[in-house]
Amino acid sequence: MYFFLYEEEFDPFFRYETPVTHLYFGRSVSKDVLGRVGMTCPRLVELVVCANGLRPLDEELIRIAERCKNLSAIGLGECEVSCSAFVEFVKMCGGRLSQLSIMEEVLIPDQKYSLEQIHWEVSKHLGRVWFPDMMPTW
Repeated sequence: MYFFLYEEEFDPFFRYETPVTHLYFGRSVSKDVLGRVGMTCPRLVELVVCANGLRPLDEELIRIAERCKNLSAIGLGECEVSCSAFVEFVKMCGGRLSQLSIMEEVLIPDQKYSLEQIHWEVSKHLGRVWFPDMMPTW
């Protein structure tokens, strides 16, 4: 089931458990709304977040991994996630993530993982080689 919503329509949409399977946020979306995705969309298969701002989405991503057991594709654009939280997310989702499109700029190095280390750790939990997407510099 596909939904295309404007921001003012988010509140009623996330009030109850929703049978949505593919969710695309083409514009900026708040941490609160992303947190509610994990609580109300357990059938979610694909999630794309184009922008969110400069507040890390660590807890929201973990909640989505915990509750959305069918999630197999995720794309993150202009937002932030700590490297540790991202590794934890991938550990929780494992090999079922067939599509993992994360811009390098999204990943924030922390005390556990640097940008150089993260691709090995993520690759280990995916069971295949993975690198973050890079923005071309022309």
